[in-house]
Amino acid sequence: MNFKKPLIVATLGVLIGTGMLMSCGGHSDETENEKKERVNAIDSLVRARLAVDPEDALACVDSLEKTEEVSEVLLSYLRGTIYHGKRQKATAELYFEKSLRGDDLQHESEELFYKASDCLSAFYANRGDYVDALEVAKRAYEVSLNDKSPSGIRWTAVILHGMGYFQTQLGLREEAERNFSLAYMALSQTVKSDQSYESLRTYARVTYNILDAYTTSKQYDKAIGWVASAEEAADRLVEHPQATTRDKANYVGGVAIHKALVMLKMNALPSAEESYNKAKNLGYFDTSYGLLEQAHYLRMAERWDMLADMMPRLDSVAQAWDVPMSLHTVQTFMAPQFSAYIQSGRKDKALEVAENIATMMDSVVAYETDDKMREISIIAAQKDRHTAEAEACAMQAWRWVKILSAVLAVLILCIIAYVAYCIIRKKKSTTNN
Repeated sequence: MNFKKPLIVATLGVLIGTGMLMSCGGHSDETENEKKERVNAIDSLVRARLAVDPEDALACVDSLEKTEEVSEVLLSYLRGTIYHGKRQKATAELYFEKSLRGDDLQHESEELFYKASDCLSAFYANRGDYVDALEVAKRAYEVSLNDKSPSGIRWTAVILHGMGYFQTQLGLREEAERNFSLAYMALSQTVKSDQSYESLRTYARVTYNILDAYTTSKQYDKAIGWVASAEEAADRLVEHPQATTRDKANYVGGVAIHKALVMLKMNALPSAEESYNKAKNLGYFDTSYGLLEQAHYLRMAERWDMLADMMPRLDSVAQAWDVPMSLHTVQTFMAPQFSAYIQSGRKDKALEVAENIATMMDSVVAYETDDKMREISIIAAQKDRHTAEAEACAMQAWRWVKILSAVLAVLILCIIAYVAYCIIRKKKSTTNN
């Protein structure tokens, strides 16, 4: 018999019941702090169950819903958290979007509001949708500015660096640099007095992501200035008693491969190889993000055979992430495949990739057009407040739609030409034989 579900449901029932006792007959008389403590405690309990058994965690949330003592936005947030833990990102994204409609979640718990915003903006960014990611982050930043608690100060820095990351990818470099500096200064001051694991992990995460932002946007002159800070933050984290082997791989290994990319670009090859091997030995390339960054390094180093050999693993990352049919997907996953197979002399494999790209182009055009039209509708919604600016931005977005369509059309023609050439060459070879 499975005793886990009755146990956790009973525990949650006691938690809710305690909240009702505090309010002497319902939650309506709870103070704001009491309500936030109850909501955060529910989140902690569900996360504890998620770490043990995701299905059990879902059953807990279903039981909470039946009590009618938990709000819809909190239920959506909890389900988003669970599906995120189960790596079902599309489902998690839908629940996080639902939890952030209106401002109910931020009134229940700023902490959960920040977490949902952080996850949702990351989902958008992972598929190349930096405009929507920045919108989510900006909204969270506005809330965090009025939150003077230690948690609020930490989250302000996290959100600022996220905004900077998205701005970097959108070419808003001055704004990004300013936000990175503000985030780093705030956290470097925080960790002087707060040596907790959570504080040090946030510090390591932010400095790593700033370095990543500059390497992915090919601003290597900026990236080199952040290597030492990222190394220092990662080293401080892994020295903490609560740090795990995974932390060491993700942060020390992650910084190492970014340092390798910078050193490679600076033509410091021995240093680049040393950092590459450090990341490899720490097991960073066994993670999804590590695999992508390993592919980036091998491509920059023109080690085509090694890159071609790892392509099936890169395919598995795309499938696990359930990436959409977007131009970002073509650039991140399919273009490296095509280059690796062509440069390593594996023409048949390159032909397969080219045919796959050609097959999915209709879906790519549809996705990118819909994405730009959604951007236009967001801008149009602001028209009453900033009419001239909104119209100018809308026209710019529409020009991007037309430019994108033209670029995709040229790309399709190139692929068709290449595929036709390969097919003709194969037929000639067969005839001669």
